[in-house]
Amino acid sequence: MFDHAGCSTSAPAAGERRALHLDPLSLSRLLISAATSSSSPGAAAPAVSSLHAAALKLGVLPSSLPASNALVSAYSISGRLPCALRAFSLIPYPSTGSYTTILSALSRHGRPQEALSLFSNSAVSPDAELLSCVVSCCRRASAFLAARAAHAYGIKTAPVLAFYTSAGPALVALYAMCGKVAAAKRIFDRMDGENVVSWNAMIGGFAGAGMNGEAWDCFREMRARGVRGNARTAVAVLVACDLQYGRQVHGYMVRNLGGGSNVILWNALMNMYSRVGCVSDAEHVFFEIERKDIVSWNVMIGAFAKNGHGERALELVDAMLRCGMQPDSVTFTTVLMACCHCGLVDEGLALFERFVENSALIPTMEQCACIVDLLARAGRFREAVEFIGQMLIRPNAIVWGALLSASRMHHVVEYAQIAFEQLVQLEPENPGNYVTMSNIYTEAGMVEDAKRVRMMIDREELVKPSGQSHVQAM
Repeated sequence: MFDHAGCSTSAPAAGERRALHLDPLSLSRLLISAATSSSSPGAAAPAVSSLHAAALKLGVLPSSLPASNALVSAYSISGRLPCALRAFSLIPYPSTGSYTTILSALSRHGRPQEALSLFSNSAVSPDAELLSCVVSCCRRASAFLAARAAHAYGIKTAPVLAFYTSAGPALVALYAMCGKVAAAKRIFDRMDGENVVSWNAMIGGFAGAGMNGEAWDCFREMRARGVRGNARTAVAVLVACDLQYGRQVHGYMVRNLGGGSNVILWNALMNMYSRVGCVSDAEHVFFEIERKDIVSWNVMIGAFAKNGHGERALELVDAMLRCGMQPDSVTFTTVLMACCHCGLVDEGLALFERFVENSALIPTMEQCACIVDLLARAGRFREAVEFIGQMLIRPNAIVWGALLSASRMHHVVEYAQIAFEQLVQLEPENPGNYVTMSNIYTEAGMVEDAKRVRMMIDREELVKPSGQSHVQAM
C-alpha cells in the first residue's frame, strides 16, 4: 500500500547517489521546501517521494528523528496522508514532536478522532506544543471531556503562560462552542493580551455562541488596546455584525487589510451583507474579489436564494459554468432552495436533471427533499410521490416532512395521510407530526380522525410542542 500511495522506497542511480550529500538538517529543509513550493499539494508528492528514496539509501532515514518528523510533515502537506502514517510508523522511538506532527496531519485531513485515539495509546509525556495539538483535535472532534482532561494536565505540568499561549485559542473556541462561555472568558483572561490569536479566539467564541454584543465589544476592546487585527479577526467579528457594524468592519478591512485578494475574508463580508438582506452590497463585494473560489460563488448564489431572487441565482449558476468553475453539492442545494422559495418549479426540475446527468454529483437527501417540497408546494402531489418512489436512497423524515407540510398548506388529506404513515414509522416520538396531521383532519372537518391522532399523542405520552407568543419568543 505504501508504494502504491506514491511513497518511494526505490534507490536512486549510483551517479545520483554520489551527487547527493544529505545530512539530517539539510534533508529536513529540503523536504519541507519541496512540500510547500508547488502550487497544488499533489504536485509536490513526487519530489517528496524522491527525497525519501534518496535518504533511505544514504542511511539518513529512519535513523534521524528530525528528518523523520520532517518527512511525516512533508507527506501530509503534499496530500499523502497514508505515506505520512507509514513514515511515522517506521520511526523507532517517536518523540513528542513526532506525535505533534502526525496528530496535526490527521487533524488537517479531517480525522481528528483518529488523532485522539493515536495519542491516547501513546507513551509520551506531552509538552505544551503537543497538548495544544491535542486540544485542537478535541475542538475539531467536539470532544469536550478529552479537552478538559488535556486542560487539567496542561496547567499541572506545563508553564501556565506557555500552555495558554499555545493551547489557549483552541480551548477558548471549544469551550465557547460547547456553551461554556464563562470558562472560555476565564481562559482568555490568562492569555497574552497582545496576541491577536487570543483575541480572534474570544471574538469567534462569543459570535459562535450567539453573543453578538459581547463579540463586538471584544473587537472594540482589542482595537482600543492597540492590538492590530488580521483577516481572521474580521472573519470572526463579521459573524456577529448587523449592517451598521458590518459596514464599519468593511471600512476597517479596506483600510488595514487591502483589496479583494484574501478570498476567505471577502467571502465572509459577502455573507454578512447577504444575512442582513443587502444583496446589492453582497454583489458589489462579489465582483471585487480578484480570484473567486467555489465558496464565493456559493455565497452569492445563496444571497440571491435567501432574498427572493431565484432567477438571478439561476443566472449566476450559468455564469459560473461559463467561467469554468464546477459547481459542488452546496451549489446544487443552494440553487434548488432558491427555486423552492421562488416557486420556480420547472426550472428547479430541469436543473436537477441537468446536474444528475452531467456531473458526478449524487443527490443528497436534502436535495431530494427540495424537489419534493418544490413539487408539493406547487400542488403537484402525484409527481412528488412518484419522485419519492424513484429515489435511490430510502427517504427519511425530512423528505416525508416536506410532503406533510405542503399537504397542510393545500388542505390535501390523501397525501398528508401517506406522509404521516411514513413519519410515524421513522420518528414515532416526534409530537409535531401528530399535531400537524390532527390539524389537517380538523381543517378538513374530519373531527373523529383528528381525535384519534390526538389520542395517539396521549397514548405514547408524547410532549406536544408548546406555543409561544411573540413576546415569549423574543
